[in-house]
This record gives sequence, structure tokens and C-alpha cells, in this order.
Amino acid sequence: MNRLNRYFDYNATTPLDPQVLNVIKENLYIFANPSSHHFLGYEAGEKVERAREQVAHLIGASPNNIFFTSGGTEANNMVIKGWLHNFLGQPIHIITSAIEHPSVLEVFRYFERRGAVVTYVPVDSNGYININQLKNEIREETRLISVMFANNEIGTIQPIKEIAKIAKENNIFFHTDATQAVGKIPINVIGLEVDALSFSGHKFYGPKGIGVLYLKNPDKIEPLLHGGGQEKGIRSGTENLLAIVGLAKACEIADQEIYEQRQHCRHLRQLFIELIREEIPYCSINGSEDPLRTLPNTINVCLSDVRGEAVATMLSEVYGIAVSTGSACSTRKKNLSHVLKAIGLTEEQIRSSIRISFGKFTTDVDIQDFVQCLKTTVFHLRNILPREIQGVK
Repeated sequence: MNRLNRYFDYNATTPLDPQVLNVIKENLYIFANPSSHHFLGYEAGEKVERAREQVAHLIGASPNNIFFTSGGTEANNMVIKGWLHNFLGQPIHIITSAIEHPSVLEVFRYFERRGAVVTYVPVDSNGYININQLKNEIREETRLISVMFANNEIGTIQPIKEIAKIAKENNIFFHTDATQAVGKIPINVIGLEVDALSFSGHKFYGPKGIGVLYLKNPDKIEPLLHGGGQEKGIRSGTENLLAIVGLAKACEIADQEIYEQRQHCRHLRQLFIELIREEIPYCSINGSEDPLRTLPNTINVCLSDVRGEAVATMLSEVYGIAVSTGSACSTRKKNLSHVLKAIGLTEEQIRSSIRISFGKFTTDVDIQDFVQCLKTTVFHLRNILPREIQGVK
């Protein structure tokens, strides 16, 4: 089969939607600083505020509670450090899950090195957090609960509303990293009653370098960056107008298409699962297969007796197919996936796993062609290359 040049790594980043690109092009010459007090600055500032309204509408928020950042990582750092700053000099206990993104986990490790106590609540074999244990871990000095909305490696969607209710009943600040969820599934922050929610534009066809932090009560957050007082003093620094208007357009499109695209991706996910079970023996899905409790575009599969890294390399080099062996933010470190470890996989199973994620530009034919290439690759690696060359024990 010829090189296909197909992309199946949408959870790492998505292609820019052509409509988003057009909006960015239209605003290329709006160069003024949005904070400047003249007609050009007012024009730029108005565009930022209109964009804020579009972003707010996607998640059911007020524009007054939306703050632009450089991405999901900054948004996570802002809210965690900004909130916990209120408790400097006091005992700090934090509750989170064992499968958070590195941009959350590393912040908690930062606080652990400074004396905080962090409880990493385990998950079951499908990646769902143990709610009863989370309740039991609450202490008088628990200052924060942070649980991701949907996992970037296995697609598990956590019961965020239930967790938020527990936090509220105990007067604990609750944050959710929704980077993999916003734009893929409907979200309403008012109905969820979360205190903070973070996400990033490039995960749903927007530009890179722009993120969002929703804060229910912004006055309670100490700024991470100090300076000119932009974003109502929460995040200083000149606003990235082009990225902001691009993000706003991505939010507008998501608002219009979210139900249609969710159904489209659910169909592709089910098609992929059916095909690999027909075509490739000794494979299994990591995590839940419940379409209502997982991201519609994400599949993590264990391919016995081959190394996932070898599969991903051959797919890329021979067929022009892009897949991942885990989180794009941690795979270059060559560590075993902490997510797959948390759901109980062995080291060999983890090393035999790949993540497939797709989106609105993916077709049935793409899935069918991919499975055939995957089948050929797996059979080749199982039957031709010695296990020690692949790195399989």
C-alpha cells in the first residue's frame, strides 16, 4: 500500500480549521495593543472582548469569568498556584487522581517538595476515579481537589458534577482540567458547579499558544504573572489577538457542530474497534468501551507481542500514518505511561500499547485503510522481527 499520510494523533493537537485560518488572516493587520487608549487600540480591544463572549458561550459561562492564557499548561499552573497561595504558611492537603496530565501532576510535585501533602486517588481498570475513596481522603486541611475532565490517553470521562458536589459540600475549591473535553463533548460550567476549568484551543481545531481559564470567583486567585494588569489583573501580558480571535472562531464552530461531530467520532471509534477485533488477533482495548463515559475520538489499544513504539515507527515511516504511544507531553521522556500503569497494565502490556485519536476530518475510509496498515505492521513485527529487536521481553 502506498503512503497514506493520515493523521491519528488528534489528542496531541488538531489541524487548524480552514475557517479559523481565515479569521486569523482577516485580523493580521489589526496590530495595535488592545490595552492602548486610542482608536486602533479600542478596535483591537473590542475584538478581544467579542472573542471572550464566544469562548464563554461554548462552556455556558459569563465573559467576566473567562481569562486568556498561553495554553492549558499555563492555565493549570495559574489556578493551582494562584489558589494555594492563599494558604502559604498553613498545612496544605490536595486531592487529585492518579492519571492527571503532567501539567497538573508536576505542579503538585512542586508543592510536595515544599511541604504539601498530596493524595493521588486510584482509578479502576477503566480509568474511573474511586469516588468513595476521594470522599474518605478529605481532611480539615484539604485546600484543593483537582480531577481532569477526560483523560488524554484512554479517553475516560470522570463524573465531574458528582466530584464538584462533594467539594462544595466540604467547602473545598474544585478545579478540572478540561483540555481534552472542551470542543468534543458539551460542557456547562454553571450546571457542573466547578470553581475553575482550564482548556486549550489547539485541541479542537484552534491555534496553538492560546488557552483559557474559567474562574467562578476570580478575586480569590493570586496572579502567577505580574505586570500591566491585563485580563483584570489575573494574567498580565499583552493579549495575543490573532490567537484569541482564532480560538473564538474554533469555539463558535464547536458550538454549532459539537453534537454532530460527537456522533461522527463515536461511529468511527466503534468501526475501529470492530475492525481490529476482526483483523488483528490478541489485541485489547485499554480503558472503558462505554461510549457515554469515554471521549468519542480516543482509543488506546494493546497489541500483544509487539512493542508499541515499533508499531508507531513503522506506521509512520512505511505508511505515513501518525499515531502515538501515549501523551505527547511525556512520551519523549521514554517513561512508562503512568495512566496505563494506574489502570493495572503490566510493563509488557504498556510497552505494547498505542493511542489512536481522530477527529472531524477523519473518514470511514481512513479508518479502514489504517486498520489494514496496522494489521500488516503487527503481523510483520510478530512474525519477522525477533522479540528482542522490538524490545519485547
